[in-house]
Amino acid sequence: MSQYKNILPLAALSLLFACKRDVVELPAFEARAGKAEYKAGDSVLFTFSGEPDIITFYSGEPGKEYRYKDRTDTEAGVTELEFVSRVLYGSQTNNLKVVASNEFSGIYDSANVKNTNWVDITNRFTLATAPAGGLSANTPSGKADLSDLVVRGKPLYIGFQYVGEKPAGTTPTQRTWRILGFSLTGTQPGGAPNTLVSHTSAGWLAVDVINRANKWAVSADNIQFSPASTLETSEDWMITKPIWVTKVAPDKGLAIKDYSKRKESYSYVFRTPGTYVVTFVGSNTSSTDVKTVVKEMTLTIVP
Repeated sequence: MSQYKNILPLAALSLLFACKRDVVELPAFEARAGKAEYKAGDSVLFTFSGEPDIITFYSGEPGKEYRYKDRTDTEAGVTELEFVSRVLYGSQTNNLKVVASNEFSGIYDSANVKNTNWVDITNRFTLATAPAGGLSANTPSGKADLSDLVVRGKPLYIGFQYVGEKPAGTTPTQRTWRILGFSLTGTQPGGAPNTLVSHTSAGWLAVDVINRANKWAVSADNIQFSPASTLETSEDWMITKPIWVTKVAPDKGLAIKDYSKRKESYSYVFRTPGTYVVTFVGSNTSSTDVKTVVKEMTLTIVP
């Protein structure tokens, strides 16, 4: 009986310690910089007081801003498309259209493609031309602004619609088309162009509407429609995967301290002049709770 008397107090004590470990207190934490202005390339020394379990650093540079740590969607900025086209053989004119939609269902079959409200954007580009039976040169389309077609929270689809007419006689008239160098870019204010989709990442899917004997094909560097001398009417589409123009990855901070280390200072070098809101997040954590203190400061980096 005496051994049970000893076990019960020990069990209660263990439970008490476990509960205490799960009680998280707000960390006492301060972060400071030596001054408010530094030159680009200088080492900026930040000093800390208090001892949170974890310290996370957001430099304030693009992709590292604390205010955007939960952001997954943003304004589109300027969205531009360019490609290179080539037309070969045949004689039919105007049998290729460039189209776009933010209403397509994402079901790649003829019914859904035809029931979608596609915007014809062909006239925004320069397409290749060649005399009947001839071969054109690779023709840059020019860069077209598609920003008016982007809707926040909706994907954008871009397609190439091929329509081949039935010839009056027995001579094939439909033409071969090749599209190379496909590139859709997005540019945020003050930023550099970011490639949203290229030829290899476009996720091309072909949809046959009329004359299933012919269809668009994908190769390493182009998409191509070849009518194969058909004498029948053709309609075939090549459409990208959904392109989420306005989706972005949340900005990320850098963990510069964990439980096992004491941290009294941290150095960082800003390479580009500008004004940065630097943020340090001090956190105390347990398996069931987190408490944080956020410290921000504005630094000016001069040339």
